[in-house]
Amino acid sequence: MILEGVVILFVIGFIAVLFYKQANEQFEILQLEADRLHELPTLYGDHAPIVIRSFSVPNLGNFAELQKRKHILQMAIAPNKTLYSVLFNKTELSKWVFRPETASFLAKEAGLNIWFKQTLYNHFLPSSYTSWLYSEKTFLYPHHRGLFKTTAFQTIIMPTQGQASVSLILQNSETYLPPKWREQQFKKITTLDTPLLTQIKFVEVKLKKGNLLVLPAHLIVDITTDSEEPCWFFLAEIHHPISKLAS
Repeated sequence: MILEGVVILFVIGFIAVLFYKQANEQFEILQLEADRLHELPTLYGDHAPIVIRSFSVPNLGNFAELQKRKHILQMAIAPNKTLYSVLFNKTELSKWVFRPETASFLAKEAGLNIWFKQTLYNHFLPSSYTSWLYSEKTFLYPHHRGLFKTTAFQTIIMPTQGQASVSLILQNSETYLPPKWREQQFKKITTLDTPLLTQIKFVEVKLKKGNLLVLPAHLIVDITTDSEEPCWFFLAEIHHPISKLAS
């Protein structure tokens, strides 16, 4: 009986993950004002990106604030490479790949993980009765994050400095990307990397401070700076048990 129970649970889990991995095949972007955050869960059924406008963003997670934390700037992020040496060199910064562990550390040092948990987190949960099922991960990126696929129940992007350009690519366009597309910057991919580049369906969303972008699972995403001055952006993932299994 125990073995049968385990098998049944495994099958249920497999089916749940399989259904969770079904992706949208068209773009529709919804908009919501910040004073209507309580309406967020009612929009989740559309599985569409949601732009939240006119949100009050704290003065956290930007370059000026980080410069006050000298010991953080001396953090080693690679052999013979410190965070200071990357951030103060625009050429180096534009091509550097920040590891999720580094971005997670920066979010914690900036205080954004606590701010998010206390201010925004509960608004993104479908119900207070199931809140115990959910957990969050937080990150802070300077300048850009290369291509990645959203796997969380919801992924939130919020500029903390400057303007970010977010490219959203449908999952069915993955076959047209280069074989090693993860962490590459989408705008730097050429037809020499993939001859079917023009077949990729995507939309570009411009985000400035005060705007949040909420993304469902199964989108391929690229985030980068949209001006001469590097933007900084906060990224949060909200997971439930199925999204953890599917990640």
